[in-house]
Amino acid sequence: MPKTIYLPEGCDRSGIHITWTPSAQRLDIGGWYDTVVGIEPTSMSLREFFDLIGITKKNCGKAWEKP
Repeated sequence: MPKTIYLPEGCDRSGIHITWTPSAQRLDIGGWYDTVVGIEPTSMSLREFFDLIGITKKNCGKAWEKP
């Protein structure tokens, strides 16, 4: 089941929405500005996102470690 978050949380005028679809291993990213102007949406795999932003397997391991 897809899960969507909105950034910033509780945004009502401008923001970004990110939807994660586990079955497709896909992120869908889009948004809006001033409640009217849309931000061109895009889709990519989680791996493509990690590669683009520079998140490594090691970073993921550290993030999941207990504090």
